[in-house]
Amino acid sequence: MSSPLERVRDFRIDTDRMLQTLEILRDAGRRGFEAFVLWGGRVSRDGHQVVFDSVIAPAQTAHKTAHGLLVTVDGEALFDVNRTLYSRGEVLAGQIHSHPTDAYHSDTDDHNPLVTLTGALSLVIPDFAFNAPGDIERWAWYRLVGTGKWDPLTAADRVEINPGTAP
Repeated sequence: MSSPLERVRDFRIDTDRMLQTLEILRDAGRRGFEAFVLWGGRVSRDGHQVVFDSVIAPAQTAHKTAHGLLVTVDGEALFDVNRTLYSRGEVLAGQIHSHPTDAYHSDTDDHNPLVTLTGALSLVIPDFAFNAPGDIERWAWYRLVGTGKWDPLTAADRVEINPGTAP
């Protein structure tokens, strides 16, 4: 079975939801931790667009290790997210997390994603999101293209942050 996200080229989120996401990341950053936020959305009938309707910070545990920072989300919390999104008619189509410095996909990010549908979006925001959204040019955007394989967005992909108020 193919993913409903494979043909998506246009991702849209409203400003209020983006600001909510950034505040969750900053809150963890103030304590010196990374955080994960998940976006649920609806795929258009033609399969080319996702509109993100839900911002969810799943139950998560932040870790400081000798190798750096890490966030884990257990299976039950991820199941709860998927159940909630399913009840809303949405799919888990995006994951967002922060890094303390530069934005990039680490090996851990590549091989332990929370989103698993091919075509899903992954966004990494630098500096615990303290400078966001003013540093959007430093954000790292990726698409899941296969198990453990993420590619940067291409010129064919578009992410639009729409002004407005979330319903």
